[in-house]
Amino acid sequence: MYRIIGGRGTGKTNQLMLLAKESGATIVCSNPRAMQQKAHAYGITGIDFISYGEFTPEDVKGNDKTYLVDELE
Repeated sequence: MYRIIGGRGTGKTNQLMLLAKESGATIVCSNPRAMQQKAHAYGITGIDFISYGEFTPEDVKGNDKTYLVDELE
């Protein structure tokens, strides 16, 4: 498990997106469209995003895909 901890404006989201890009992970977040726009602004492409509501336990059962969760709290 990875935890990216830091204050506002310290690059946590950028780190998360770079980690997702490197590992081929999908980012689970509250607003996938906003995160896609942010990734585009960072110049990071090829990341999949899904919302918390779309993410189900079945997504991880018997699946080799990696998921990273943004702003779990």
